[in-house]
Amino acid sequence: MPDHKIKIAIIGCGMIADFHVAALQTIEGAEICGVYDTSENKRNAFGKKYCLNVFSSKDEIWKSDCDLVAICTPSGTHASFAVAALGAGKNVAVEKPLALTYADCLKVAEAAKGKICAPISQLRFSDSVLAVKRMIDDGRLGRITLINLSMKYFRDESYYAGSWRGTFAMDGGGALMNQGIHGIDIMRFLGGKVKGVQGIVRTLTHNIEVEDTAVANVIFESGALGTIDAATSVKPGYPRRLEICGDKGSIIMEEDSIVKADVEGFSIGENKISVAAHSDPSAISAEGHRRQYENIVSAMRGEKQLAYTVADAAETVKLITSIYNSSRKGMYVEL
Repeated sequence: MPDHKIKIAIIGCGMIADFHVAALQTIEGAEICGVYDTSENKRNAFGKKYCLNVFSSKDEIWKSDCDLVAICTPSGTHASFAVAALGAGKNVAVEKPLALTYADCLKVAEAAKGKICAPISQLRFSDSVLAVKRMIDDGRLGRITLINLSMKYFRDESYYAGSWRGTFAMDGGGALMNQGIHGIDIMRFLGGKVKGVQGIVRTLTHNIEVEDTAVANVIFESGALGTIDAATSVKPGYPRRLEICGDKGSIIMEEDSIVKADVEGFSIGENKISVAAHSDPSAISAEGHRRQYENIVSAMRGEKQLAYTVADAAETVKLITSIYNSSRKGMYVEL
């Protein structure tokens, strides 16, 4: 159990790393000991922007006294960086997705034995999401019958141009694996284990390898039925919407807000959050990352359990890749 400030190195200096810095700078008992990116220009500019130490190689990080490595690299490198960092004796936090395949998630899990490995899923720490989870667990919605997730987003061609985004090798998928993974993770968190899926994915409007439009039918182990629609092909884009319906009550969420709650004794209150990530990927808050890092630091100190684990992240990746598998086969697939 560290009795010093927990030192955190960040690998990857793209857009999402800004949110990690913003979150970590507010965490008592933690400090950023340096940053690294394979691009020398990128890492130097990022270090200068935040007045941070710059590592010249990942091996320099492995040999350093940092306690935790935050992996903010392109998706296709997450698993390999995580396994390498864990193998070097470091704890890790890994941006979504943990890996592009379920098999690679299991490789990370094996490497993580005896270490902290925290996949990032900041929506799990939202007050509204946790409030809905409590209501479901307390039976206030009764038996859950239908769960509908709609993620009609828009990304223009410039988002993909000259980038790793939209490629199978580095993105693993599109509207589901990249843009939609947080919504799917929350759907699974609130709805429980998934038994099987039947999906259709297509690339309709972008010059990319992966899907920009997808639909899926979902059967939960509880017997509840669900639907998913996800896209980056819908202009102008709309907020993520999650509807959870039971035989005693129903709740509708938009992004991180409960916008309608037909549940006895529950008042929505002032919980609406203004975001625009459906049309602008940078329009998110660092608050979720801050809350998750608080949990990670507490877990490293032995004060709390890790709230979101490799096993949680692996199940979400399995669900998404099962939808892809179903679309390829043109049939229902059991998980």
